[in-house]
Amino acid sequence: MDEKLRILKMVEDGTITAEQGAELMAAMNTETPPQEPVLKRNSYDKKMFRIIVDSVSGDKVNVQFPVGAIKKILKVTGKLPIPEKDLEGVDLSSMMDAVSECLDDEIEGDFVSVAAADGTTVRVFVD
Repeated sequence: MDEKLRILKMVEDGTITAEQGAELMAAMNTETPPQEPVLKRNSYDKKMFRIIVDSVSGDKVNVQFPVGAIKKILKVTGKLPIPEKDLEGVDLSSMMDAVSECLDDEIEGDFVSVAAADGTTVRVFVD
């Protein structure tokens, strides 16, 4: 630590340049000021969350977001980013609870599959 302070003092006094000080520190195998730790995102948060809806009326919805983004959207809005009109006949409250629980448990693959009485199908999964 004393050597590092001596180098910094030499830079401060103008005895050596900042570049020369950096080279000396590198030669000593000493880092310059400590850097903030890089936060690693959970690899599950990088996976894709997908929703596919095929309605009887011919509407097709294909939504995909990184899991981390969906977690934030659910936390803020309590809803998934799809038009509710495309989910008529689907118990949205139960579906949101199931989606949140699966995301918390880091479930992969299909975790919601709905075939509504009117023929609308909904598939929610992570891959």
